[in-house]
Amino acid sequence: MFIVVIVFYFKRIQTEYQRKIEKQQQALFAMNKDKEKLFSIIAHDIRSPLATLEHVLDMYQDGHLNDMEVRRDFGILHEKVSQLSATLDNMLRWSSRSMQGIQTRPRHFLLLSVLSEVLHFFDLIILQKHITVEIQVPETEALYADRDQVSVILRNIFSNALKFSFQEGSVSIKTTNAGDMVAIHIEDHGVGMDTELLKSLFTSSNQAALDTTGERGFGLGLLLSNEFIRLNKGTIDIKSKLDEGTTVTIILPKGEMPE
Repeated sequence: MFIVVIVFYFKRIQTEYQRKIEKQQQALFAMNKDKEKLFSIIAHDIRSPLATLEHVLDMYQDGHLNDMEVRRDFGILHEKVSQLSATLDNMLRWSSRSMQGIQTRPRHFLLLSVLSEVLHFFDLIILQKHITVEIQVPETEALYADRDQVSVILRNIFSNALKFSFQEGSVSIKTTNAGDMVAIHIEDHGVGMDTELLKSLFTSSNQAALDTTGERGFGLGLLLSNEFIRLNKGTIDIKSKLDEGTTVTIILPKGEMPE
């Protein structure tokens, strides 16, 4: 009986270890799959602006552009450099987050001040696409969150709204209050998403989407934004219809007026 008990005991320990090893293998497989997806996202998001930059610079160097075309293409260059800068910023933040390097430091701040900075960042794109931006946010609206992370969230969501808006379209940003939380609604009337693409958001099977210029986007910024929203004890909801537009609702803790 003693031998049987000992054998049973060690068999049980072996089974537990086997289960832990299998779980670790599954987690490692999922991590590798996510990393492969992340690398493909980064490769595309960096390659596209660089290809445009190279093409325009080659045309300029070969003397194929007149003064008017140079002025026009310099605007394109500025836009592509801004996109590249945002992509690299997202990549560095995501990498730091993966290595547990990002810390969330919530504080009270006014939402409108962050929105003004975000809009200023996209001045050229708004001008080029003739987008009307409507802001309905009270001057006293405050959040309690990490200000830098909220800036990244809003910049990525607003960037997508502009990217997938049609020429001479419109984007609206407004807030509603629900107890101790603030809902930020960012709505565009652009290309929208079908049900299949909408369901794949925030997953490792996230699909590519075409913006209004025909370029594909994989949503690295959206993945990073979702992570930052979670870290700030918030939630995100996306509603969209193909060819009708998209509404993104970000819910974050309500703050107090800073002194």
